[in-house]
Amino acid sequence: MELRPEFLLPAISKTLKDVILPALDETHQVAQEQLKLAIGFLDILASQRHLLFAFDLDELARHAEMARGLAGLLGKSADHAELLAEVGQISGNGVADPDRIVAITRQLRQVIVDLVEDGYARGDATLAADIRHRMNEYARVQLARERAWVLSMGFENAPDAVPSIALQLGKAVA
Repeated sequence: MELRPEFLLPAISKTLKDVILPALDETHQVAQEQLKLAIGFLDILASQRHLLFAFDLDELARHAEMARGLAGLLGKSADHAELLAEVGQISGNGVADPDRIVAITRQLRQVIVDLVEDGYARGDATLAADIRHRMNEYARVQLARERAWVLSMGFENAPDAVPSIALQLGKAVA
């Protein structure tokens, strides 16, 4: 039995499209919509699975940059030095367990939340504006990445205006 994702994902998607979806009662529109979403995500995983590690590394680097910047802004650089040093080691050699990369990214996400809360709690309007600007810029990039992941699902009114995830990650083939 072949258990490789590059085989299983398209096979599962095809079965759902060819067998399960036509068998659903037309009156169950929510079930049809949910199944189509599931199929769409399986198709995305099948077609873009090769980009997941690059995405995770990119997200790790952007989280680390945000945490480092906020910590510096708030005078708390030493508080997270060990975690950021581990990010530096991963970024420096590009070798790490994918699960560890995701775990560190999640830790950094909480560090960012804590730093933002600390910054706003200080009651300094200028500081709050700086934090807001940094967060908005970070969110702009993150949203662009997330929109690119799901382009094939047809949610975008102008899909040509959204750069592909491969292009955004610097993995596009010329």
